[in-house]
Amino acid sequence: MSGRDAEFYVGYLPKAPGRLGASLRRIVLGLNLLAAAVALTLIFAQAPFADSRFEFLQYRDYEGVLVRDPYPSLLVKRPGAMDGVPSFARYLLVAEGKRGFVPGAELEARLVRLRGSLIHREDQRMVEVLPQSLTPAGGEPLPKLEWTGLGEAALYGEIVDTKCYLGVMNPGEGKVHRECAARCISGGVPPGLRVRDTEGNSFVVLLAGADGRPLNREVLDFVAEPVRIDGKLSRLGDTLILRAEPSTFYRLAGSRP
Repeated sequence: MSGRDAEFYVGYLPKAPGRLGASLRRIVLGLNLLAAAVALTLIFAQAPFADSRFEFLQYRDYEGVLVRDPYPSLLVKRPGAMDGVPSFARYLLVAEGKRGFVPGAELEARLVRLRGSLIHREDQRMVEVLPQSLTPAGGEPLPKLEWTGLGEAALYGEIVDTKCYLGVMNPGEGKVHRECAARCISGGVPPGLRVRDTEGNSFVVLLAGADGRPLNREVLDFVAEPVRIDGKLSRLGDTLILRAEPSTFYRLAGSRP
């Protein structure tokens, strides 16, 4: 195209010349299609959110046996039994905000009632307890429920704060959530080890010291990092707990477990 035949367009003119306008339309259309393709790729490549939920400002009434160690929980009896031993569903108990729940020692092993908001991730549950709603339901203290030892174990996973991970935030894990997790755990929220089973399903194992004490500030240096923890694994109802000392926590190189 000679200089005389070349099209020229000044931005303030109402319309571009024919050939130049057609070229610009093709470029704009191509860019729009490319942007749409990138957006769809990002959407479908993103892992789906877990089946977790926080019933914020939706309150339910609960009744069960209160246990304080290693972390305050409500044990709710399920129908039926296995080998003559009652089956219990455990509801971890937390306070509002980034704080753990601290019930009175006089309520240990007693039947109690409380009111709060349910937090759950699949079949793992927690209740954010309304202040002043915890009351005794009568009766004498029940026999202490014993954990069933499952032996020595070396588990690989990521230390998370159970409140966010179970449903208050989604996702409630990973380095982007580290500062929040550290504040929750230091405030008394039970720490857990997020592990995967052989089928790739995630679940949380509670962490306690070798002597059964709560581990909160002692685990802060390991939050949101891939770790291996060696300890003793136990079960009570549908809850697993790993008793181990922070000295047996090992950071792992590479990606998150």
